[in-house]
Amino acid sequence: MAQAADAESEPVTPRARGQGVEQAILDATLQVLAEGGYEALTIDRVAARARSSKTTIYRRWKTKEHLALALLAGMPAFEPPLDGSLEQNLIALFGQFLRAMRDSPLAGVLPKLTAECVNNPALSAMFAQVNDRRRAPIRAVLRRAIERGELAADADIELTIDVIQGAISIRVYFLLDPLTDDWIAGLVRLLIHGIGGRR
Repeated sequence: MAQAADAESEPVTPRARGQGVEQAILDATLQVLAEGGYEALTIDRVAARARSSKTTIYRRWKTKEHLALALLAGMPAFEPPLDGSLEQNLIALFGQFLRAMRDSPLAGVLPKLTAECVNNPALSAMFAQVNDRRRAPIRAVLRRAIERGELAADADIELTIDVIQGAISIRVYFLLDPLTDDWIAGLVRLLIHGIGGRR
């Protein structure tokens, strides 16, 4: 038993030492999630894939939920444009998101994590914090549009962001259609101008 404990507390290979240890663990987490979903994610599997020890992982992340959220937190931040109209700003901002999703292996993992949030309060609470940071650039663009008079002072910013995220999620995760520049431009125009219904 003592030998097993010693083996557990020591890195299995030199790969788990030095500056690359955290990235190796996160890469392994992504691989496990991509292959088997959230149910397959265990500290044991991540440790084996990263050629690390469980002790090394637990020293940085308390639970597998923390590991999963660390992946999301590592997605590139989106910068709200400072100049231009509301339409131009939103198209530019969503363009950043489009490029990030095209280049990120997380694109296939996000729906699995989102689905898990339904039955996992701990993951859901942490996911909400990460998502709020993702909403912040859109919120900033909409608030500046209100200040410039492009939107009404009582415009519902949070509902607008809900509509944006909902449309993107349905397109990507349910219809399984890729986001395109034309689709993004169409969504932005619909948000700003409405569908032209009569009152």
